[in-house]
Amino acid sequence: MKKILLIAALACSCICFSQEAMTFQDCLDLALQNNLELKSAAYDQENAAYQYKASYGKLLPSVAAQAENKNTWGREIDPNTNLYVNEQLRTYSGSINANFNLFSGFEAINTIKRNKQEMNINRANIERVRYNVTIDLAQKFITILYLQDVILANEDQIQSSTKQLELAELKFNSGVISESEVFKVKSQKATEELTLLTNQNHLTDNLISLKQLMNLPLEQEIVLLKPKLEINENVALAENQFSIINKAIEINPSYAMSLYREKAARAELGIARSVRYPTLGMRLTLGDNMTYSDTYYKDQLDANLSKALRFTLTIPIFNQFEDFAKIKSFKINYKQSKLDTQIMRNQLSKEVLKAITDTKTSIKKNESSSIAFEFSKKSYEADALKFQLGKININELNTTKMMFNKSQAELIQSSYELLFNNALIKFYLGEAFSL
Repeated sequence: MKKILLIAALACSCICFSQEAMTFQDCLDLALQNNLELKSAAYDQENAAYQYKASYGKLLPSVAAQAENKNTWGREIDPNTNLYVNEQLRTYSGSINANFNLFSGFEAINTIKRNKQEMNINRANIERVRYNVTIDLAQKFITILYLQDVILANEDQIQSSTKQLELAELKFNSGVISESEVFKVKSQKATEELTLLTNQNHLTDNLISLKQLMNLPLEQEIVLLKPKLEINENVALAENQFSIINKAIEINPSYAMSLYREKAARAELGIARSVRYPTLGMRLTLGDNMTYSDTYYKDQLDANLSKALRFTLTIPIFNQFEDFAKIKSFKINYKQSKLDTQIMRNQLSKEVLKAITDTKTSIKKNESSSIAFEFSKKSYEADALKFQLGKININELNTTKMMFNKSQAELIQSSYELLFNNALIKFYLGEAFSL
């Protein structure tokens, strides 16, 4: 027997050891380090940074060199004497060209501006993803803790129903109550078991979602450490709600992305308008075209060296309205980006205002749920005793018990809702999300 107990104790210790206990901050740190969407956003930002740096190259000249070697045997015209010769000739040609973009309608400058805003957009997108991952993680974390508490309450309810069923069967066997009363208790117990199963399934789904946010293997066991449910008064709620909304919007990364997209669209419009301007380019060429026979190989290098400086001015006149349509299209895109910024501002205003009202509602809901739970608990305990004494029937007891079950679930839910909403308001105002 001692060996069996020792083996059982070791097995339990191994199970406990294999489960990782994690606070909300542990989960958040791991998610911000491993989240796949966040890693993808970081790659996009890195690529945009390279594109921005490369765009400065448009201000520099392009330089290219080329070389060619030609060997001939037999009868051939010597390009130096223009006479036929019957010997081996070797022809070498080469050049270095440098092209300077002196003016292109500010295209290069606007391209730099556009790529800078694209880099800013991707940088803000990283913050947006971090923002969303934090809120999603907090929601999953709170939901899991809520479901765990509700499941414990469900199990207690089922245990209570099991005892009531045993009592009802004793009364039925004694002829005190009819068999239909027993069926009602069984029905109540079956309903509670179904509720337990549903909540367990929800718990499994949320645990999977939480692990995916942290990019953990689904088979890895984790235990979430419950924070204290002591809620301090949120000082932020004492402020004017519109002041809170404006503060939250100004630091929101999604709003920052909208502003950057607006600036990028303006730069795109500048690039499109650049085709209306003339372009001026300069080309510097250094070349050599040499033909050598075996008799005078070394004497031709300086004689065949050529140098050239060329300026090219291109004036756009008419291109079948293609540029006109392009400019109009980018002008519409710029107007749309300004509209999108306002839409985003309105959306965030609604989102933050909902968080404020939800927090205020959660405070009142938690207070009323606490009172309702205390009264329903006392009422249920009194009716359970009355049922044992035969003073009330099973219908009356079930009604009281359902009210107790409901008030218990509402109290658990309101406590976690208040914890989440209180932390969410602070997070919207720039504080770390803390549970």
